[in-house]
Parts: sequence; C-alpha cells; structure tokens
Amino acid sequence: MAEFGDAFFLGDWVDVVVLRTADGHTTTVSGNILVDLCDEGPPGPDLLSELMDSTVRLTAGEGCSLFVRDSLRAIPVPALFAASPWLAASRPVIVRDGSGLVGGLLVRYSDATGLRIADPEADRDVNQDQDG
Repeated sequence: MAEFGDAFFLGDWVDVVVLRTADGHTTTVSGNILVDLCDEGPPGPDLLSELMDSTVRLTAGEGCSLFVRDSLRAIPVPALFAASPWLAASRPVIVRDGSGLVGGLLVRYSDATGLRIADPEADRDVNQDQDG
C-alpha cells in the first residue's frame, strides 16, 4: 500500500447508491428505472447497471470523516442490494429535490457538483472555534 501513499486501508470506505425520490417513486440518479429497495430478488441487468452508475465510494480521509463513514455504515443494507454480490455492502442515499437526511446526516446531490454530505462533528468543531 505504500506505493499508493497509504491513502486508505482496506475497509476505510463505504459505497453508497444515490437515488432520487419524487411523487412516491424512487429512481436511480442516472436514469428513470424504478427502484424497489424491498425487492428480495437481485436487480435485473438494466437496473443493476444504473445502480452501479449511481454508486459513490466515500473514502475516509478524502473528504469523508470517520464519523460520516460510520454513520453511513450503520444504515441497513436494503434487500435489493443484499441480493446482489455487486451491491451487498452498499447503502442507499435518497434525495428529494437534491437533499435529504440519511443516518442523521444532511446529504445533497446535484448532477453538476455530485454528492455532498455534511459532517455534524466537523460543523460542531467549526462552531466551537468561532465561539471561543
């Protein structure tokens, strides 16, 4: 790992699949295929492709704190993801109109800027520094 600058250790990441919800329907961010997270069967080829295209790997130390990583890991893996070896460790992040709450974290997604997750621990540190 030294040749890669020790950027991360095995397990220092979490994969999230970014989904959009509107009008009671959940879809991938990259397409229009409906997603049923409770479906216990594996996703078909088209849905799997879109779910993989909607996946973001968040790596601790590269804009993702350990608190955020651990908070996301605490989210249960939905049945649909558990039924697929490609998605079995992925967590869903669902946004409505570009934002949402996931595992107590504020998330934002836009096609232009991608995924942003607010770290309340970092915000608390900044606020304490400003107050003191």
